[in-house]
Amino acid sequence: MTLFKDAWPDERISRLILIASAIFGLAYLLDGFGLAAPFPVNVVIKAAGIVLLAVYALRQRHLVLAVGLALGAAGDVFLALDESVLPLGIAAFGLGHLVYIWLFAQWRIKAGPRGGMSRVAALVIAVFGLVMLNWLQPHFGEMRVFASVYNGIILVMAVLAVLGRSPMLAMIGALLFVVSDSVLAVRLFAGELDWAGPVVWITYYLGQAGIALGLARANPEA
Repeated sequence: MTLFKDAWPDERISRLILIASAIFGLAYLLDGFGLAAPFPVNVVIKAAGIVLLAVYALRQRHLVLAVGLALGAAGDVFLALDESVLPLGIAAFGLGHLVYIWLFAQWRIKAGPRGGMSRVAALVIAVFGLVMLNWLQPHFGEMRVFASVYNGIILVMAVLAVLGRSPMLAMIGALLFVVSDSVLAVRLFAGELDWAGPVVWITYYLGQAGIALGLARANPEA
């Protein structure tokens, strides 16, 4: 037991990791205001904030959550590179959402339904996703199948987050992720909302942070 405690030092280290993650997140936000660091430093800054969230999840002994966050960081790197690797970025995020689906499904199974208006909220999310998918279909081009599958995956993730009794912070994080990806899809495929780069990053980072902080310490069986 002593060796285990030595390997996982006190809570102050975890706080420093979260602070460092937030600093990297704020630093990359400058990219959206035309103050980007040179390549590839900007890619490192972009991924570092989410990598540190994965490290935080590991320190909370939540390996599955850490894997999901690490896949998100990999997606960040691919999206920051050439457009030729865009499918790899979407695939990495899709796999990350599959991890989140599994986690939110565990909350739905073990902790039970959220109740209240959760079913109505889930229906609204599903309808919104279908409307967005239908609108963006002509813009997907060769990415139609890839982007459509990804759209379905993230919608399932958000619906499960709303339906299950997962921590509120994690549910909010999942919804912010949907907002971020929706704005990014409009900007990336439809060529609109060129001004929305900061919106995409803020909602994305807060979404990942919400999922990380909400699920890292919580136990659906408690």
